[in-house]
Amino acid sequence: MTTRPIGLAPGASEEAAGQDAAKYSTRNPVVLRLIGRWLRVLREVIGPVEGTVVDVGTGEGLALERILPAGRPVVAVEYRLDKLRAASSRLGGITGLVADAGMLPLRSDRGDLVTCIEVLEHLVRPDQAIAELARITRGACVVSVPWEPWFRGGNLARFKDVGRLGNNPEHVQQFTPKRLAQALDRSFATVEVVRCFPWLVARAQAPRSAVHREIRDRAEAEASAGQADG
Repeated sequence: MTTRPIGLAPGASEEAAGQDAAKYSTRNPVVLRLIGRWLRVLREVIGPVEGTVVDVGTGEGLALERILPAGRPVVAVEYRLDKLRAASSRLGGITGLVADAGMLPLRSDRGDLVTCIEVLEHLVRPDQAIAELARITRGACVVSVPWEPWFRGGNLARFKDVGRLGNNPEHVQQFTPKRLAQALDRSFATVEVVRCFPWLVARAQAPRSAVHREIRDRAEAEASAGQADG
């Protein structure tokens, strides 16, 4: 797949710093409890953090600072400059890159851990972003998205986005456990989806692009060895 820009969802604002903070600073006890449980599950799925960490769609860094050890060096990729500036001010040790999820300016196999938290639902072409995530993943890729229709139902229950039946204006994709697994399976050989109402958390490993490269390299090595023996 040829990499190409994805951009923001139609109608999304280029300047959006402050949106993330509103969610994480809510005083709704039910929402706070759900967010806390979701972040715990994310930490459990991520497990021990070693090597190079790449976070795609960092936003303001509010999720990142809660799921990774404090001060952990991270390559943080974000499309919106104002959000990346907010993340850089909040977190120590990050290397910020303004970039498009469909054209990540990183070499293949760059990350021992690649994270992508609440991003895919915002993308018109999430398959292209997932292919890029697979390309830069050397170890594991952890992805989280809203679990539909439960996420929308939760919004309706608190009278949020009622005119859109609970759907956030910037959410252009709807993921069920099956759909998320299928989307990731196109680019990763191993995918495990964990349900954490009203989110889904997935751990994907063995990027198919890397498997294909390994098969190609092995075949070329065997062919070279055969020619040498001949």
